Amino acid sequence: MKIRGQLLVTLALVALVPLYVAGWIALRANEYARAEQEDHALLVRAGEVAAAVDTFAAATLDGLRADSHLPALRRYLAADDERRALLISELVETLRNTVIKDPIHVGSAALLDRDGRVMVDTELGRVGASEADNLWFRQTVDSGMPSLAGPFFDADGATLWASVPIHDGGGRVVGVLRQRISAARLQEFVRRDQARDAGGGFSVLFDSAGVAIAHGEDGRLQGRVVYGADRASVARLKAERRVASDLSVLARQPAALVDGVSWADINGDGADERVAVVALNTAPWRLALAEPTSVYFAPYARVTTAVMALGLMVTMLIVGAAWLVSTRIAKPIVQLTDAAERIGTGEQAILPTGASGEIGQLARAFAHGDLRLRESRAALESLNATLEARVQSRTAELSQALERLQLAQDELIRSEKFIALGGLVAGIAHELNTPIGNSVTVASTLMAQSRQLQRDVAENQLRRSSLVDYANNVSDAAGLLVRNLERAHELVASFKQVSVDRVSEKRREFDLATTVREVVATMAPVMRHQGVEIELILEDDVVLDSYPGPLGQIITNFINNALIHAFEDREHGHLRITAARSGSRDCALSCRDDGVGIPQEQLKRIFDPFFTTKLGRGGSGLGLSIVYNLVSGVLGGRIDVESTPGEGTCFVVTIPLVAPDATPNA
Repeated sequence: MKIRGQLLVTLALVALVPLYVAGWIALRANEYARAEQEDHALLVRAGEVAAAVDTFAAATLDGLRADSHLPALRRYLAADDERRALLISELVETLRNTVIKDPIHVGSAALLDRDGRVMVDTELGRVGASEADNLWFRQTVDSGMPSLAGPFFDADGATLWASVPIHDGGGRVVGVLRQRISAARLQEFVRRDQARDAGGGFSVLFDSAGVAIAHGEDGRLQGRVVYGADRASVARLKAERRVASDLSVLARQPAALVDGVSWADINGDGADERVAVVALNTAPWRLALAEPTSVYFAPYARVTTAVMALGLMVTMLIVGAAWLVSTRIAKPIVQLTDAAERIGTGEQAILPTGASGEIGQLARAFAHGDLRLRESRAALESLNATLEARVQSRTAELSQALERLQLAQDELIRSEKFIALGGLVAGIAHELNTPIGNSVTVASTLMAQSRQLQRDVAENQLRRSSLVDYANNVSDAAGLLVRNLERAHELVASFKQVSVDRVSEKRREFDLATTVREVVATMAPVMRHQGVEIELILEDDVVLDSYPGPLGQIITNFINNALIHAFEDREHGHLRITAARSGSRDCALSCRDDGVGIPQEQLKRIFDPFFTTKLGRGGSGLGLSIVYNLVSGVLGGRIDVESTPGEGTCFVVTIPLVAPDATPNA
């Protein structure tokens, strides 16, 4: 598309889009406003009809409640059978008087006992019948309050049952006064509203089961289930005489209506109406006021037509103005576009710098930018010529620095290993001092007693008792020597195996439990000195084809880490080491202490080289880093750690029973 067409479209869109958006917003706002007005009007009308029905229901119940206090009713209920025979005439007359108040709609009045048996009825044919199973009777007796139920449908048409309980002096229900009222009165209220509405709307009064109690559009729909009932519900309602049996159910029923304003098809004609639903306060019913869609949207349609006609006129004016503007500014822009393309390719551009207005300013700005671009290109070419040499020089410097850092790190790791081995030597020397010293003492004592025996033999003074004492002493001394020398032998053997493994790091088959015990035995003097108790839970017959040296280094570092960090400023502590199989190919080694724990902000860094909270106070920051490298590298496993401040730390090492084929790091 040429520049003139682009300008035309752009200018037209810039002007028309806001106009159309504003028009659409205005129409939507008008739609919402009209909808709110119409909905409010519907709710007001529905509320008026509902108030009229509520007034009728309240007046009916109030009158019946007042009649329940008549003395004739209470005397009859309190009398025995002989007395009731004398009071029957008075009671019948009283009940007829309650009917005479509204003879058009009130069909009969009756007095029932607490069990639902009709004691007296103005319809003599119902005397003695039981109405205990009727829904209205159960509601009245159970709640102890007046109720208006129905309608119920029979051969006489639709009937409402108004009932009120009669209480004795103790507040107990002793009888029920009820009236049978024609539901035609309710039809009058919805018809009255139908006559007032000239737009085609109608009202429907229905109960919680969806039964139309009164229908303003078609009185024949009274007693029909019109709102969201299935066939099982319809069958149940017919059994309760709450649905007219001679009327069929609508083929298409909407879902149950909710209070407020919504869209629904409530007359089965396939078109939705705007429906306002209001709940009654006195009776258990709701009133729906429906207005056809055409009537509901008529005001909005008129406003929409006027706005669209105005928008068409404004659109024609804006398109004409955009055509004139695009024609005047298209030519200078075409010249400037051609010059910009030449600048981008490095060619000499001819710019319309002499043009007037903003186009001339833009051309002069392009000329200045072209000059600066040429200068930048020259500087960039010069910089690229020396960049490769500088990169190579910096790379060589960084490589040398990295080599020096790796050498320093390897040296620190080796120093850490020999420091740990030196600690083991000092601990073993201290531990060997006790059994060897005891052996020297026993041997010197035995030598002195032997010399004394020799003198007694030489002087012919040897007695039997002296010889027996000497033999006993020799036996005891030999036992002490054997035990002390065995203890020394065990310590030397454990130290020898551990020290050789750590120095050589050779791969061999070994028993996991035995190796752990040997390493712990070398650390026992240090732990006893600091008051730390160690508990071993080791599974026997777990044989590994791996590197016992790194495994011993891991256990030693765990113990040293606990002594330095976990039990600081504590006189005693507890350390538990467990080792067992973990599946068919792995084994798990855990070390748990009850020390101070590790804060969460430090837990992520404990395996970093040189990270320690005891720098210069017994911590090098390499112990756990060495452990991590040995576990993940030499042994081919993984290490996990859990810690809670104040409760302790647990390290779990999982390694394969057969180590991977790799050369261990020194």
